[in-house]
Amino acid sequence: MDDGRCAIARFCHEEHGSVWQLVKKSDDPELKKEVIRGCVNCPTGRLVAVDKETGEKIEPELDPCIEVLQDPEKEVSGPYYVKGKIPIESVDGTIYEVRNRIGLCRCGETKDTPFCDGKHLKTGFTDEYIDEENE
Repeated sequence: MDDGRCAIARFCHEEHGSVWQLVKKSDDPELKKEVIRGCVNCPTGRLVAVDKETGEKIEPELDPCIEVLQDPEKEVSGPYYVKGKIPIESVDGTIYEVRNRIGLCRCGETKDTPFCDGKHLKTGFTDEYIDEENE
């Protein structure tokens, strides 16, 4: 399943290809493992693996926590990774759908507020503190 919400964190890229390429070959037990790993590691919950036989979602049990994602390969700072079905409330009191995994924008450039859409890559957003007085 793919809901289109992506932070471009690239956890969906596995040793033998992307989840989208590998799902077509998921009858192979090793490639199936890669598909599942790529899906459960998706920080936005965009990708969810579904068991072909039972129709059940393969979703990890995540303890509630919030992490800050960094992307050292691209030298940018990514979203807040909110895990474990923590409710998200907007400033006007709207409660968003409670999800097991979600990425919240930190760069302020997303078109899908408050959710990350990967704009931090285009803007080069970094959360490094720069002390202008000591440069």
